[in-house]
Amino acid sequence: MGFLDLFRGRPTIVEGTQKLPEGHARKIDIGDPLAGTGKQIVLCRVDGVLYALDTKCPHEGGRISDGPLVEGKLAMCPLHRYSFDPKTGKAVGRVLASGQDNVEFAGRLKELGLSEG
Repeated sequence: MGFLDLFRGRPTIVEGTQKLPEGHARKIDIGDPLAGTGKQIVLCRVDGVLYALDTKCPHEGGRISDGPLVEGKLAMCPLHRYSFDPKTGKAVGRVLASGQDNVEFAGRLKELGLSEG
C-alpha cells in the first residue's frame, strides 16, 4: 500500500503547520501507524512552501530528523548524514550505497492529499 492509498482520496488536515518556521522540519504521524493505517512523515518549510516526505531513509532505514534543515533547504538522516531535497525526495550530494536514492514519497502537501490546518 502506497502513502497516497492510506486515506483513499479523502483530504487530511495537518494541524499546526503555520507554526513551522522557514528552513525547519517537524515529524508528525498521519493516521494510526501502530494499526498499519498510518505513516510517520516529516514536514519541511522551504522557500515558503510546506513539503512532506517519508521519514525512512532508503540507505539503511534510519529516520530523517526534525529541527533545522541543512542550509535551510535539505532534510537529513543523522545515521550517516545523508541529505534529501524535500521537494523531490532525492538524495543530494552523494549517491546512496543501496542504489536507492529517493525516499518513498515527497512533495507539496496538496499533491499528497494533505492540507494545512
